[in-house]
Amino acid sequence: MSKYESTYGLYHEKAIKIMIKSKIKKWFGCLLSLSALPLIGCAEKAATEFTVVAYNVENLFDVDGIAMFRDYKQDEADDPFTYTRAKLLTKLQNHTAVLKTFNAGAGPEVILFQEFEADFSPESTDELDQFLANYAETSVVEMLGDAWKAEYAGLSSKAWLLKAMSDSGLHGYSVVTVPSKGLDSGIAHANAVFSKFPIVSSVAHELEQARDILEVELDVHGHSLWVYVNHWKSGASNPEREPIRVQNANVLRSLIDARLAEDPLADIIIGGDLNSHYNHSILYPDIETGINDVLGSQGNEMAIREDKGPDLYNLWYEIPPEARYSEVWRGRRGTLMHLLITRGLYDTSGVQYVDGSFDKLLLTGLNADKVGRPLAWNFAGATGGGVTDHLPVYARFSVSDGEQGDYLDLDNPSEGTDALDYEMPLGYLSDSSIQLEDGAFLNEVEDAELGPYIGKMYTVDGTVARLKPLQVNIGGTLWSIYSHDVSILEQLKASGLENNLPELRLVVELGIWKGKRQFVVEALLMGAGRN
Repeated sequence: MSKYESTYGLYHEKAIKIMIKSKIKKWFGCLLSLSALPLIGCAEKAATEFTVVAYNVENLFDVDGIAMFRDYKQDEADDPFTYTRAKLLTKLQNHTAVLKTFNAGAGPEVILFQEFEADFSPESTDELDQFLANYAETSVVEMLGDAWKAEYAGLSSKAWLLKAMSDSGLHGYSVVTVPSKGLDSGIAHANAVFSKFPIVSSVAHELEQARDILEVELDVHGHSLWVYVNHWKSGASNPEREPIRVQNANVLRSLIDARLAEDPLADIIIGGDLNSHYNHSILYPDIETGINDVLGSQGNEMAIREDKGPDLYNLWYEIPPEARYSEVWRGRRGTLMHLLITRGLYDTSGVQYVDGSFDKLLLTGLNADKVGRPLAWNFAGATGGGVTDHLPVYARFSVSDGEQGDYLDLDNPSEGTDALDYEMPLGYLSDSSIQLEDGAFLNEVEDAELGPYIGKMYTVDGTVARLKPLQVNIGGTLWSIYSHDVSILEQLKASGLENNLPELRLVVELGIWKGKRQFVVEALLMGAGRN
């Protein structure tokens, strides 16, 4: 059994819950088979059900050595943390493993990607179908390994991922990306759409200090589905950057308004990394927010049916508040990844949202650690490790030939009144079922072998050995220490000033800072041996 096979059971369980909640009556009398994911119904529904995923792949860069970020320039061959072909292969394999958990290993029908490297390679080509045909008999493992050719350096990150997906049985995708603006633009990333449905048209819309919005029309069994892929200005926790996101939101809002002016019941999905929380205006009540105040994201599911009501529904409201997160930043949950839909996806004409099907994809050991944090990418070791610092979000949709404005029935529609007024801590310390490994063994692991352990959490016992720089003696080895929590740093320094040098138990994450290993302290349990 593959180390990832056990995760499929979790997705099967989710699939069953989705089918039970859905109100599409044609499913009655059809058989549910656990041999396919996420749903099997009668033949008609099997042909018209599909999955849309929003997925930030965290700096999926190619290997041409032309990069805006120093980490990806490949200019330090002797540095164990430099980017290499082997590390690109790790990224490709891990992202493909995530995508294969959808639809019995066939992958989602529509993927809204963020953080492909903008293609700066002068030799790149967009003839992806021909590329796949030319190298059908050569695997991506071979291409990035023993069969490497200098000409491969010109391949873009989207080409590499498409090839890796194809090798793993994820076929039939058409691809569109935002063109590169050049190294002088300051824009390192590009949004992309991978679609198994025909791409009718695509347009890129420029934003201030952010990646272009990618507007794409898809032909879904004869019906138009409009998707808008976004990656707004970073820094969700920085209110000073919110005016930039307000500008980003204004551009998107104008695009949605124009589309709805042509057809008030147009089928529209907004997806991607908005660098904003679903409850941003509640968290920052004294400023104008892009996502809530300008774009109009909200959680009243029935209100969007009203002609003069809001026209966007944020699918985060489909799941309980405590389950709403796609990132963990300094111990707190965030909801930067989004799928928002318009009222047209609730009528019986064209594309419909399958009620209750939205969720984040969190699979322990594949893209998340045992406490529920995304396994972010790291450069350590010969192959690197991790996947991305964002959990993908997804939803199911179906197709029908009913009447426009004839709305579907909903079970327990959201009223949008349960938004939290604070950033919820991850809360792993209160979960007695989580047993963290003792990290003292890392003393014996060489830098080149650290990749599998980076970003994971451990407990360690030690004493403060130095204050400047702050170091802790753990089993005879001095470790540099950092914490995002100032109070933890103060407690550690105070402990170091005590004459008896008490042994401490720390909850730590293994990290790398400026090419050196360190422990990032998440919690201080004080006395060693404390449970």
